[in-house]
Amino acid sequence: MRLLTACAAAIALVATLHASLIPTVHLDEATVKAYQDYVNAFEKGVLEPFNQSGKMWIDSEKKANLESGKPLVEPRRNEDLVHGSIHHFSGAMHLNGVTIESIRKVMQDYPHYVEIFRPDLGSAFGTKEPDSTAEDEHFKAKLLLVQTTLWMSVSYDTLYDTHYRRVAPDRWTARSIALYIKELKDPKNLNGGYLPEGDDHGFLWRTNTYWFARERNGGLDLQVDSLALSRPNPTGFAWWGTRRSRDAVDKMLKDVKAAMEKN
Repeated sequence: MRLLTACAAAIALVATLHASLIPTVHLDEATVKAYQDYVNAFEKGVLEPFNQSGKMWIDSEKKANLESGKPLVEPRRNEDLVHGSIHHFSGAMHLNGVTIESIRKVMQDYPHYVEIFRPDLGSAFGTKEPDSTAEDEHFKAKLLLVQTTLWMSVSYDTLYDTHYRRVAPDRWTARSIALYIKELKDPKNLNGGYLPEGDDHGFLWRTNTYWFARERNGGLDLQVDSLALSRPNPTGFAWWGTRRSRDAVDKMLKDVKAAMEKN
């Protein structure tokens, strides 16, 4: 028992030391521009074609595996850029017996986000904006993001601007952009203040999430693209951005599937 206690204490000490040794970094304007240029190219090359024709990336890549009902996740771009690092993964799956209305209800069910996406959220609150229409439902949502590993915990207070659009009778999209991402000084203390935006640990500086839903064969083709901007990958820490981003896409698809099946 003493040995186990000693090991636990040692792990806790190492965790604290690792977190404290990671320096804060500054987010440059050139880094933001490089990320935004990538976002603009993605929206022009992926979002616009889907709106016009319903084309998904899975149509030309491993479409035969789509019918399995399991998430298919592929990397798009994961590399350092100007004083930062971009992480982009696409995921897709086919769900039988569900409709666009099913995914719409889940994605707008903010009061249950903590339950749907646990344990990644500490709190969630969303409101519909006055300019919303039936074809373009506009929401803003405050989410407390919680990310924990064996050696480190990080929490963010975030505000997302999201548009849910019915682009065709059989097609629907969600475009969600983080308006701000504030890293808590103490991930377990909501009242402990924040690190300055752009002068924090840089694990998450920007994030855009896109959902694409297409009714087909009595079910729904569902695609999600996650784009994120972080600090450059320090030696030995590349997994934090890349692996975390990939796992997030896989988990989001599974969480949404479970929520739709439950409903």
